[in-house]
Amino acid sequence: MRISEDRRKLLKVATLYYDTGLTQAEIARKMSISRPVISKMLQQAKEDGIVKVSIHDDSAYAVKLSLELADRYQLDEVIIVPDNDYSPELKIKRKVSEVAADYLGSILEPNMSIGLSWGTTLADVIDALPFYSFPMIDVCPLVGGVSSEHLYYDTNHLAFRLSEKLNCRCQYAYFPALAESGELADVLNKSEMLQTAMNHAMKVDLAIIGVGNPTKHSTWNELGYFDEQNMLNIKQDSIKGDAVASLFDKNGQTVNNTISRRMLGIKVEDLTGIPKVMVIGSGKEKAESIHPLLMGNYCSILVTDQIAAEALLAM
Repeated sequence: MRISEDRRKLLKVATLYYDTGLTQAEIARKMSISRPVISKMLQQAKEDGIVKVSIHDDSAYAVKLSLELADRYQLDEVIIVPDNDYSPELKIKRKVSEVAADYLGSILEPNMSIGLSWGTTLADVIDALPFYSFPMIDVCPLVGGVSSEHLYYDTNHLAFRLSEKLNCRCQYAYFPALAESGELADVLNKSEMLQTAMNHAMKVDLAIIGVGNPTKHSTWNELGYFDEQNMLNIKQDSIKGDAVASLFDKNGQTVNNTISRRMLGIKVEDLTGIPKVMVIGSGKEKAESIHPLLMGNYCSILVTDQIAAEALLAM
């Protein structure tokens, strides 16, 4: 079959670049054609179907999803754990925590300050984090502490454990995550102790937070902090998720109900003033709670799994 001279040159350039491995500059010298023309010819080869580029890796689809999510919600970084073997939910949750720990290790800086919420996900992230030495890093809680029988998930305990992993300093929150009453919450919110802690929390360089879906799965529920009446109120108020010291609606706005008023710590709205906010969560149910945080522009870094990512893109 006779081919035109233009097509022959196109095929030659594509073969030299993709099969032989020559650079565009080397091809330009070899064929006495300028480098910009070589670049245009390679693009033309793709458009004409002469060249089809495919990425053969199990994680390629997850990376594609991450780029789509980052573009849609204007995020700085999205890390997605692929679900190539339809792993059980707990295994995926552990993988997401491990990936979050790897990413955290890559962005640590000598003089940064880190704020933590609380819960099972953050506990898993810290478990997966290797030991470093950043003596000048400062770690502080973003919310109040939980009762002693739930120490493993407590923000103060997590701050201490992270400071051990990083060989750095840490602060503590000497007030509860959930006050016994709205009246007590009002008193504590006016105290110098809490205001000092919150001023410190809102000045961190990086906030690392988990997210819950209180109508389905949330650490608050699992640890027995919400009774049947609380759950009824949550459903009636159309609450979509909980993060830091907020129960929030579909738009990511804190719902000012009796439970939210008792929650002590920074609210989701305060996250907009923090340079980097890493949100970690996995599963389709968590996607329903992550979405409002993305809509509210409270998140700059998202670590999740493929199922949640697909659900977020479908919303």
